[in-house]
Amino acid sequence: MQESAALRRKIWKHRGDYLFIAPGYIVFIAFMLVPLLFAIGLSFYKASFNLSAREFVGFLQYRRLFQDSVFLKALVNTVTYTLVIVPATIAVSLFIALSIDPLNTRVQAFFRAAFYLPTVAGGVVLSIVWLWILNPTYGLLNYFLGWFGVEPVSWIATTPHSFWAVCLVVLTFTIGEPIILFLAGLAAISRELLESAVLEGASNFQITLRIRLPLIRPVMLFILATQTIRVFQLWEVIFMLTQGGPSNSSTSLVFLIYQTAFIAARYGKASAIGVVLLLIIFVVTLLQMRLWKESDL
Repeated sequence: MQESAALRRKIWKHRGDYLFIAPGYIVFIAFMLVPLLFAIGLSFYKASFNLSAREFVGFLQYRRLFQDSVFLKALVNTVTYTLVIVPATIAVSLFIALSIDPLNTRVQAFFRAAFYLPTVAGGVVLSIVWLWILNPTYGLLNYFLGWFGVEPVSWIATTPHSFWAVCLVVLTFTIGEPIILFLAGLAAISRELLESAVLEGASNFQITLRIRLPLIRPVMLFILATQTIRVFQLWEVIFMLTQGGPSNSSTSLVFLIYQTAFIAARYGKASAIGVVLLLIIFVVTLLQMRLWKESDL
């Protein structure tokens, strides 16, 4: 009783502070929490355009999902996208960051801006550029391959090229932020420690393997977590490039949610897919947080 009274007095004492953070909470509740709860509830109904006429079906939506070949294909594609793009993003961005780190400040600033620019442009803009590059008739990629006698390839209209085309496009605008983070982590490493390793006769490869990489491990785990969530939510590149084709070979769960809700008007099923995706991301995030805590021990 005394503890609750003390808590109320503390809240009342700092009531002005709570007013400053209230707008953020109101926006979160109105535009994130309420739609999330509504979507979870809607997943138990069979609903189309007229939501007021929805029919309660319980867990039937979820049972049917795991019997749906399109959903299973989208699930496998989403996991495969994550397993391909996330390690590639970390490897490429780490290599570039290690290459930029020894350069002087002005040169680093140029490369930081150059690699971060695609991130600012976004997936839609870059997808339009890549549509021109990957065009089978007049695309730049087929033009260069023609110099080596390679026949034109329909990069976004054939299997498995469409899947790898999506991976390539996503990679081009996801490496910018990790490069910046890796450079910040490398800059935080004590120069005295690196100079001591050089005086001890360690090679640059040994310094990178034994000193740099272990010290930037928290940064790497943060990038792993954020990029995993980002790729699980992939849809704009698929929408612009392949429309999930051919034969759903490049579709993802988020793109399937878009198709199910806004093309087929099956809102209950789309909500169920969204809940499954939410649970997958939640489990993956918990595993990564546990890995992060273990790395701090």
